[in-house]
Parts: sequence; structure tokens; C-alpha cells
Amino acid sequence: MTVRGLPVLWDLDGTLVDSIADIAAAVDRALADNGLPRLGEARVRRHIGSGAQHLVSACVEEAGGGMSEAILDSFFTAYRADVAAHTRLYPGIAELLDGLDVPQAVVTNKPIGLTRALLDALGISRHFGAVYGGESLPRRKPDPMMLMAAMSDLGVRTAVMVGDGPHDVGAGRAAGLPVIGVGWGIATPDGADIRVESVPELAALLLEKES
Repeated sequence: MTVRGLPVLWDLDGTLVDSIADIAAAVDRALADNGLPRLGEARVRRHIGSGAQHLVSACVEEAGGGMSEAILDSFFTAYRADVAAHTRLYPGIAELLDGLDVPQAVVTNKPIGLTRALLDALGISRHFGAVYGGESLPRRKPDPMMLMAAMSDLGVRTAVMVGDGPHDVGAGRAAGLPVIGVGWGIATPDGADIRVESVPELAALLLEKES
């Protein structure tokens, strides 16, 4: 399968950025502020991928509490305050983004405000002609709605979806797009058309030159 030259739709957490430490810290702060035990990175990690509401609700349940708007608000407050305290681009991602001469977009289930704040904090917003977050549209990944909207914004009819989890694979499949799954992220991209285990391997696909 050839994906060279196609526009790229990127997942964010676990694909472009290693953000688990800041997400887990915000969840644990919200739990502690509401009288619940902290879970730690390994346990929070299991619930990332379906948006903030699902993440916090699942973590609250695991911590033995009942979900409330107060806990969700605590999470957003804590995360906004330190959205990029420890979050970093995966090594090689900055160079890959710089080297791609195709339209690019971010399509993530992360809330749009936090998404834009993180892209700005990491200095990569300029690369993306469209950015969609979890509440940007009525449906989120694995529904293809945001992928289709992003392609419309970019003025393209096809693209390659790059992500680390089943929601990315499902959304790409539903949109009729080729999917590259990355093996360094938070989840597992089962069912991807191509799986890569390193950023240089991904770059070799996306930046491949004609022989």
C-alpha cells in the first residue's frame, strides 16, 4: 500500500504526543480533591481514548466513587493549568511534521480547548489546516464524522489516518481511508493496514520518494 503524498489525519495523544503523565496527574488531582484515592499512570492509561467524560467517569468508578460535575470540573481545572508540564512530542515527530509537504489535520477525542492549548504550547499548531476535538461535532471517533469534516476543511477527498488505537482504526475504516497504526502509543491499533514501531519507520512511509 502506498500512502506517500496523501494528506495526513493525525490522532494526538499516543500518536504525536506522549501526554500520559499530565493526563494522569490531572485525573489523580481531581480524584484527591473529591476525597477519592489516586489511581496512578498505569491505571489511568487504560481509560484514555474515548474523551474526557469517559476517562474521568471510568477512573471515578475504578476509584470507588460516583461521577459528578464537580469531579469533571476539577479534572479540567487541573489539566488546563498543566496541559504541557511533562507532555512532549515523540522523538522525530517535529522533524516529520516539518518535512511533510501535504495538508495535515488533527482529529482527536480530546476536548477541543485542551487540544488547541496543547498544540500551541508545543509550537506545532501551524502544521494543521484543520483541528477537531471530542466535542467539535455530534459524534467522535470511531465514527468517521470528524475525519470527513477535516478532509472537507483541507479541500481533499482522501487522506491517510495515523493513530495508536482502535478508535482511530475504526474511524479510518468507516471513512474509507488507509490507516497506519503506531506501536508506541497508549492503545493498540489492531486492524490497521500498516503498523509501524518507530517514527523513522513512519517517516519512511510518508516521506518516501519516487525511485
